[in-house]
Amino acid sequence: MTKRALISGAATLALCFNPIFTTSAFAAVTVLDPTPAASGPTSETLNAMQDQCDALALAHGATWTGTLDEGSITPTYVSGPTESGTHSIDDAIGDPVGAGTFTPGTVSILGDPYRNGGSVNMFGVLQSTGGHYSASEYDFEGQFDTTYSYAFNCNMSESVHIALQGHYIVEPTDQGDEETSQQSCNAFTALGDNDPRPDWWGTDHAQCDFVTDEAEHDEDQDRPDEAGTPIEETQTDTLLAHEDAGEGFDIDETVLIGQAVICISPSKTGPKGVPGTWTKQNGYTGNKCTTAWFNVAPWGHGSQDSNGTYISVPLT
Repeated sequence: MTKRALISGAATLALCFNPIFTTSAFAAVTVLDPTPAASGPTSETLNAMQDQCDALALAHGATWTGTLDEGSITPTYVSGPTESGTHSIDDAIGDPVGAGTFTPGTVSILGDPYRNGGSVNMFGVLQSTGGHYSASEYDFEGQFDTTYSYAFNCNMSESVHIALQGHYIVEPTDQGDEETSQQSCNAFTALGDNDPRPDWWGTDHAQCDFVTDEAEHDEDQDRPDEAGTPIEETQTDTLLAHEDAGEGFDIDETVLIGQAVICISPSKTGPKGVPGTWTKQNGYTGNKCTTAWFNVAPWGHGSQDSNGTYISVPLT
């Protein structure tokens, strides 16, 4: 896998050279994808809901039935997503970015010396060929758990026994007074409201024939819905995330690592501020630590008008 270094531009480099520098690193995984929508409930959760409906019905009696109302199921977010799998720098999407502490490999000077503001020194851009980052940042896809709570209702019903329903009419062969006979039949019909009914009720009796309006049967009658206890369910999704403090890695390419004074002219015999002799430092091996170059050197920032006396610049 190619590892990409964190490269700083020359304009933002530090004013002094330090061969090891650090960047902020936070040991945390940040999920980049939005929180996944509820994907449940699973068949296992549906069965558990139905078990609750059965228990609610049984609490009323053996003739009651509770049936899960799947249309009433409502998910509510509880927590997550939280990483449940593992990841490493090998799972990086694209090239990881260097983080933590960078330890340079071979340090060299890029280009010629340049000036900064009113300083009497000259500076150089430092570069490192190779090096090691103590940490890394990268995006990856991983397994994450999100928990939802599922509320639900149970449709309740009761099996009710419906007794025989009917009425009495005068039998066609009756020879008596029809009105009087019908009054008797009506009285027989009214006995159907008694509890208990006469043993003969529901059969032909005396001068009356029985007419069935509704046969004896059992029927389920709706009762008010009852709510079950919500059930939590954890789902696992593949999500895009960012690692802030992954494993360290080596680099082979050349990267900019800062700036440093590479040409300095302190006086070693006279008082401070008195011109001395140009001296190379911080790995510079070129031939431009001279006053002639100082007078024409490019500017990193500032100009000849920047605050400075330049009295300590050597004559040559």
